[in-house]
Amino acid sequence: MEERAIDLGNGVRLGGMHHCVILLDAGVNHNNDIERAKQLIRTAKEGGADAIKFQTYSAGGISTRTAPRYWDAKLDTDGGGSQYDMFKKVDSLPKEAYTELKVYAKKLGIAFSSSPFDMESARFLIMLDLDFYKIASAEIPNLPLIRLVAETGKPIILSTGACTIGEVEDALQAIRQTGNQEVALQHCVLSYPCKDEDANLAKMLRLKQLFPDIPVGYSDHTLGTLVPLGAVALGARSIEKHYTVDKSLPDSPDHGLSLSADELPGFMKDVRRIESAIGTSLSGHYEAEAKAHAYARKSIVTVQPIKKGTRISADMLACKRPGTGIYPRFLEQIIGREAKVDINEDELLDWSMF
Repeated sequence: MEERAIDLGNGVRLGGMHHCVILLDAGVNHNNDIERAKQLIRTAKEGGADAIKFQTYSAGGISTRTAPRYWDAKLDTDGGGSQYDMFKKVDSLPKEAYTELKVYAKKLGIAFSSSPFDMESARFLIMLDLDFYKIASAEIPNLPLIRLVAETGKPIILSTGACTIGEVEDALQAIRQTGNQEVALQHCVLSYPCKDEDANLAKMLRLKQLFPDIPVGYSDHTLGTLVPLGAVALGARSIEKHYTVDKSLPDSPDHGLSLSADELPGFMKDVRRIESAIGTSLSGHYEAEAKAHAYARKSIVTVQPIKKGTRISADMLACKRPGTGIYPRFLEQIIGREAKVDINEDELLDWSMF
């Protein structure tokens, strides 16, 4: 079954033979400041990313007032509290700002989205008419929200952290029942930050096997860039990474585990370098091996002069470079033949000589 590519907007294609899409999750790292949000978009584009997304919610819409935090306390810069307490600090970016950010992203030529975490936010983003939609891992069981977004017909990227295969299948079915076929998956582990040994990239490979027609990528929560680069090497069609302009900023715990604007260009260079190294599978030598194929392999050569009419014996022959003559695997077929011409010492043999 052939993998289906989807169009994320602004010329960005995810899947098929297209390059690995780098999606930066700016989340709420704007800290309610539209100028910082614009800075995130601008530096993402300048750094070479394909797409950027934010997160849209209200504290009361996403969480009860007492829901415990589940991320590493070392990421907290606000003294702790409930999830609601943290969400309340970063849920106040004005709604009109999103329209301005969408226009700004389009002007710069980077695909733009935001993840909804409640129905009201989803309806607002649908009115905004985003380039594509990203559904976070924790929302996979939230089929009403998924159906609502899917009815737009716009491309949807689903992260699969903490989900069973059955839950992923249910989400995909909910999307397809609306007639929307524009969908991609991202393996993810809901641990903040995620230890390298917990990244379980094998799950990404399993998703690729189970859903061969769907582009499968990786949404990363590890520190640094080593693990996502490993995912690229394993064939990830997309990489999502938290993104900030300053890791030391307060309020959002995502700042501390994010890729910074300074780190982005180097990461992009590494991604494209690894991608180019994946290449294609070929039986035989590649163009880059042409000279080595000819000159590093060995051929059958003489170790002494051989007169015309002489019957060839093993002690008259050796195998030496270059490989432009008769390969050593034909040695037994040469032994016992009669020379049709005089052959010099250290000369490559040719079938016409016998």
